[in-house]
Amino acid sequence: MSIEDCGWRAQWQALSNLSRDGGEVVTVQRHDYAQHHVTYAVDGRLITDINPAFPIDRQGADPDRLNRHLRELGIDPAAGDHIDNSIPAALALASRITGVMISPQHLRRPILGAAIPGAHF
Repeated sequence: MSIEDCGWRAQWQALSNLSRDGGEVVTVQRHDYAQHHVTYAVDGRLITDINPAFPIDRQGADPDRLNRHLRELGIDPAAGDHIDNSIPAALALASRITGVMISPQHLRRPILGAAIPGAHF
């Protein structure tokens, strides 16, 4: 798990680099004045991008790939429902995909930095 504070590069530009060669990446983007996103990539390909406030709004090579996880969270991916506080749902979805329970303690750790191979910013 990585946390990019005040940024968006991992969400879009580095996603394919982090997942290439058989890897999997899930990102959750919380945005102050635009749409939030949950993005899932496998082997360098964007599989599913979900607007967690409107889960019917899904894009990617396989936009329905995460529907089972949405249903397990009580979210109907076929409904046009709006989720008011969508970030907890987005983090729960990411936790289901990765098996990593994200908690506030993750934000209280020392911040370490690393370059993402092949990422061009």
